[in-house]
Amino acid sequence: MGMMDRIEAIPLESMRLGMHWDWETFPEYMDSLARHGLGVNVGALVPFSPLRGYVLGMLPARERTSVTEAELNQMKQLFYDGMKAGGFGFALDKNMEDRPEEGGFLPSHVASDEEFCALAEVLGDFPMSHMGGTIGLGYTPEERDHVRGMLKEMMRLSGRPLQILDTDSTTETYAEWVRSCRDEGLSLYIQALCPPDFSERYRLSEYNRFDYMPSWVDPFVGNAEERAAKMRNPEVRARMKQDLEKWPNNRTKWTYITVLETVLERNHRYEGMSVAELAEATNKEPLDAFLDLALDEGLETEFRLAFPAPSPEQSKARGQRFTDPHTHISASDGGAHTKYLTLSTWPIWWLSYWVRDLEIMSLEQAHFKMSALPAWITSFKDRGTLRVGNWADIIVYDLNELGFKHERPIYANDFPGGERRIIQKPRGLRYTIVNGTVTFEENTCTGSLPGKLLRSYDMV
Repeated sequence: MGMMDRIEAIPLESMRLGMHWDWETFPEYMDSLARHGLGVNVGALVPFSPLRGYVLGMLPARERTSVTEAELNQMKQLFYDGMKAGGFGFALDKNMEDRPEEGGFLPSHVASDEEFCALAEVLGDFPMSHMGGTIGLGYTPEERDHVRGMLKEMMRLSGRPLQILDTDSTTETYAEWVRSCRDEGLSLYIQALCPPDFSERYRLSEYNRFDYMPSWVDPFVGNAEERAAKMRNPEVRARMKQDLEKWPNNRTKWTYITVLETVLERNHRYEGMSVAELAEATNKEPLDAFLDLALDEGLETEFRLAFPAPSPEQSKARGQRFTDPHTHISASDGGAHTKYLTLSTWPIWWLSYWVRDLEIMSLEQAHFKMSALPAWITSFKDRGTLRVGNWADIIVYDLNELGFKHERPIYANDFPGGERRIIQKPRGLRYTIVNGTVTFEENTCTGSLPGKLLRSYDMV
């Protein structure tokens, strides 16, 4: 839970209050899901990092770079047990932006290639299975090539599909890797993020999305007071400035970050300024202006990261990637980072912006991309298409009205324990139907829980 609190910004207290803790192993977790009411259908992947942590102990699993033969065999057996219980495969995280609560590494960051390949071999015994993974920020080109080579070997050993979210998808090296996988007959599928608006709103007292820069990790670990003490240290700032040059990213492009809301009256004049403008107004370097304003307000200043609207040419180029037959549109990170942003808006963006407004493909093709194709990749039987005899999982909507209720996402305090999250409600959705039962009428929950636990062995 500590890892999920920091990495995915899911409040720790909400997890303590909101989850059922009547399980220990993955098969027991599956049984727990089956016992309790579900609003949606659930198919689960065995998660690599908790699996490694269960065998080695969670803290050693974040540090040790290899395992003994006995430990590897135990990992393989536990994974096999999880697959026999109905798991759909396993998931791994190779995104160096994802750091646990103390700022170190995930078990999947430090694990040897041997471990991943061993689980891939086990996966080959289960025909209705796949692998899911993320390659993210914080890698040198050589390190990224190594991870991609390992993923390719895992596909060879398992004979099963890999779904990957790669944040480097615009680079030529990425395109070469994808082409080489397909030329070798490997089943590689790309999960695409389609929202054109990736805006975030955050306070430095709790933010963690700079963790892809090594020297920025520790200053953003701890409570507000602990963070503030580190951010005031000139040596820490000097290292942070060096990382800005080594790891350039839109998240620290100072013209994209604006002062959304200040705490103190004397700082209200800075609201609406970009950090670049703030730096000019205060005669400071941008990083210093950014940190000093936040420190003056106990790190409770609210900032907004917003990318400029894409040009028609940029939208066209990005839309062309979505038409790739091996790309599906279903990556939402739906329950994650909800202190800062919401990406679960992707179905509305996909159908309204890309399909209705830009017309990059037909409506039928768009639905294939978001339902039929991912259902086929993951071997979900009788799902993903509107067909007699299939499970009735249906969204009824008015295409012309699709949009968002709020101009920008808003805060709601509706997590267990009254914890805060960012939400964005849709317009134009009429009904959400799960297994033939209406669960939402527009934005109103009916309270019905018709969802089912899906087990991979039922898909044969």
